Amino acid sequence: MPILKKRILIRRSVVKALQSPLNLMAGAAGLGAAWWIHDPLPAMVWGGVAAGWAVLATATRRYRPRIEEEERRRREAQEEKEREVLRQRTQRMLDESPFDLWTRAGYLPDYMATFRGLAEVRARVSRVLTARGELDAFTKEDILQQLGYMLNAYLGFVCERVSYLHILASVQPVPESPGSAGAASSLRRDWRRLSARLAPAFIPPIPSLEKRLAAVEEKIRRIRELASREPATARTRQSHIGILEKQRELLLDCHKRDQCVVAQLGAFSDAFEVIYGRLSASQFNATEVASYMSDLVEQIVETERFVETLRPSMDGFMAGMDPTSAVRVPPIASRFG
Repeated sequence: MPILKKRILIRRSVVKALQSPLNLMAGAAGLGAAWWIHDPLPAMVWGGVAAGWAVLATATRRYRPRIEEEERRRREAQEEKEREVLRQRTQRMLDESPFDLWTRAGYLPDYMATFRGLAEVRARVSRVLTARGELDAFTKEDILQQLGYMLNAYLGFVCERVSYLHILASVQPVPESPGSAGAASSLRRDWRRLSARLAPAFIPPIPSLEKRLAAVEEKIRRIRELASREPATARTRQSHIGILEKQRELLLDCHKRDQCVVAQLGAFSDAFEVIYGRLSASQFNATEVASYMSDLVEQIVETERFVETLRPSMDGFMAGMDPTSAVRVPPIASRFG
């Protein structure tokens, strides 16, 4: 739980003391009396008493619990707002074709339904913590903050998953006449969505890594044949082969990254249920729950770091894709602060 700086706490305590109903009533009475008898003494007395009350209230930390509670609510509201922005962005990515088709056909998990389930578990945990009078406010907020962080991490990993699938699904654009390109693309999307509703079997499955690698290998083979038939172009062909070999390495790195992301995404639901189960038990050890959650968060952080180490591979692929269709995913550090 972030701790308010001393100067901020003092300033807010002074403001609270001066704005207290009793002090405001006394001030109104003092000013009224000063105006009625045409003597500033009552107002001066009130000013001295108000200053003394502000000093006393600040020194005794009378308003500290209220100030910290207000700060907690403000921070929680801000976090919820930021999470909602991330949720909407993730939803928009999954609503794009072909990801929406794969979800309807069952080829892709319904990630947003899972997220809603995780958010509901966090809400239930919040209600359980409210009823746990033996837990201090710091422990309760720490648990909810870690669950909130895990929700954000889940959405971030979904975005990473979408970016990888976009790489697998990407194909070289087929030249079309400018007037018909947009209409044809729209008709194809509408037909595929209708097909997904009528019969998921009509939807082509998610492209596999093996097919992408095979396509790259086949292209390398053809270029080598051309180089052998046209010796004058051998140097240029070899440079092209080097580019394709680099593309193959990047694709393997991206796949390794995606495997890690998929494994982490699969663990969220069970982890949330375990946390809720432990907190709902009639007897539980708060230290054990805190230790379990710390281990979970540490594992998520390690996954995020691993994903970031392979980001150059992902960026290298995304840079070579059609800029009008590429899904741009910001680094994890920029999403979570």
